[in-house]
Amino acid sequence: MNYKILKAIILLICALPALAFANIEKDVGYWAVKCGGFGGSVEIESSNEVRININDNNLYISGIIQEGHNGQLELFYKNVIETMNETIDWTVISQNKPIADITFENGIMYMKWIGFFDTQNNNYIWRSEPDFVVASGDRSNVEMNKCEF
Repeated sequence: MNYKILKAIILLICALPALAFANIEKDVGYWAVKCGGFGGSVEIESSNEVRININDNNLYISGIIQEGHNGQLELFYKNVIETMNETIDWTVISQNKPIADITFENGIMYMKWIGFFDTQNNNYIWRSEPDFVVASGDRSNVEMNKCEF
């Protein structure tokens, strides 16, 4: 095999996984509808790992932010950290369908909440129940501010 072709293949294999992750270093931190108040929160780490307080004292999950095929940032469910929620069957919730679309603009995080994709019933659930949706006047397009404590 031609050395240049082999080198290009190795470069693609090594670099391609990194391209799937979004470059959100400047947006790392704690985001909320109301800093220090009701409305849930999103904590973004430099590894693109995310912890989301969906419902206070009820539902806390982890996720990951990835850049979608159209350049849009997408948030994916990873697993449950803590829950008192017995309504959702977590064994059928997809880790491959986004739960939200995210954009950052002028120091504000805009999150379009989609919900959790139920693979058994082939639909999204928990669309209007999250605290940040309620705190935003039942809008799925949620504006969050970066909180400094």
